[in-house]
Formats: sequence, C-alpha cells, structure tokens
Amino acid sequence: MVNTLGGNYIKIKQGESSGINLFDLEPDIKGNSEFLNILDKVSEIRALLSTITRNYLNRPLTVKEITSLEITISEIYREKGITTDVNSLYERNGGKLDNKKFAIGKIKKKMPTLTDLQKKLYSKEESKELAELLIPFLNKNSIGMFDCQSNIDINSELIAFDLSSIKDEFTKLYASFVIMSWIWQKFVLKNRKDKKIVAVDEGWTFVKFKESAEFLETLARRGRKHNVSLIIASQFIQEYLANDER
Repeated sequence: MVNTLGGNYIKIKQGESSGINLFDLEPDIKGNSEFLNILDKVSEIRALLSTITRNYLNRPLTVKEITSLEITISEIYREKGITTDVNSLYERNGGKLDNKKFAIGKIKKKMPTLTDLQKKLYSKEESKELAELLIPFLNKNSIGMFDCQSNIDINSELIAFDLSSIKDEFTKLYASFVIMSWIWQKFVLKNRKDKKIVAVDEGWTFVKFKESAEFLETLARRGRKHNVSLIIASQFIQEYLANDER
C-alpha cells in the first residue's frame, strides 16, 4: 500500500546498516530564530541509554554515568564543530560527497555516531560499564543497525518503517526508540505549517520502561507545536492505560 501511494518503505534488519543515525540534528525554532537543540538530543540519548541499562542491568543510569554521558555527547558534537548555530551543520567551503565527487556550498557535515560515543565513554572510568554494554549496538554487531551515517531519502510524504524481521521484544523497542528520535528531526521539525501524523504500532512496549514511556509522552506534547498528531496502536491496552505517562 505504501509503495502504491508513492511512499518510502524502509525495512530494518538486525546486522545490517539502516541508514539512520541517532545523532542527526535538524534546525529547531525558538521564537523567530532557528537553532540546533543539542540539549534535547542529550535528553533523548540519556533516556535511550537508561532504558538499555534497565533492560540489561536492571537499573537506571547512575549519577556518574549521567554526568559522563552529558559531557561526552557535548564533546563529540563539539569535535565535529557542531554547536547551537544552524550554520555549524555545514562545511564552510563545500566538501567531498559520498559518491567521491566534490561540491561547493552547503554540504552537511558527518554527524557523530554511537561508536564515537562508546569510545569516549570507555575512556572514562565512571562510564566503562555503560560503554561495554553498548558493544552489541555498534556497527556490524547484532544490534548495530543505527551506528552509521544517515543516507535515506525522505522527501516522500508517506514513510513506513518495517520491523517485522526483528523478533526480540527489547530490540524492537530499541529500534522504535531510535526511529522515533530520527523521525522527530527529519520529519516533524520540517514543514512546520503542514499537518502531519506519526503512527506507532506496538506502543505498549514503550511503557514497559519509565524513560521510554516519558520519551513517548514528551514527543506527544512537543509535537503539538509542530502540527503533529501522535497515534499509538497497542494490543495490550491495559499496560498502556496503567502507566502514568499515558
């Protein structure tokens, strides 16, 4: 149906690069000015990693891990020359494209990746355990689908993500979390005057963990300012309704 309507159908598979990068940024608006909302991105990544530690270590992030994570994310953006200034997203004098050709003008910089984050976290004693936990999520490992640069063309008005090949429940939640974060940057923040819909199937998986439930609730609230309606589909309505962030 998506193909028939001229949409973009994207299948996510474990062990294969998805072309989606968790660290992507697009201009946001505050008042009448555009800026890069790095602080919100830090919050998203912190919520994602705390969801991961709850699943695998049965605990949230520690205070030291939160502090290390906050500092490290800011560092890896700064090392790419990316600040809150929208112009910092682009190379000043053009650059080399993925097809090995050169272009003059606004060429978007390569974003930080999960590998960049993991390496820096591992270099700090207070976040070594967190860094080790992230190894399966790195490129070419079992859950490394999102440790890459984004290369998906999303000019279509209809985009569908297929997670049917992922059987593990938590891996599917992880994939949904990253995709939702990416959709916010690439879809919600653009064309703000247009009415948009984001539909999430298996929404009950988000409410299993405090941080992922809060993330979904935050997107619903923030989306109102961008003409976005969030639709949640769930087969387990009681789990969803019993959660405070519903």
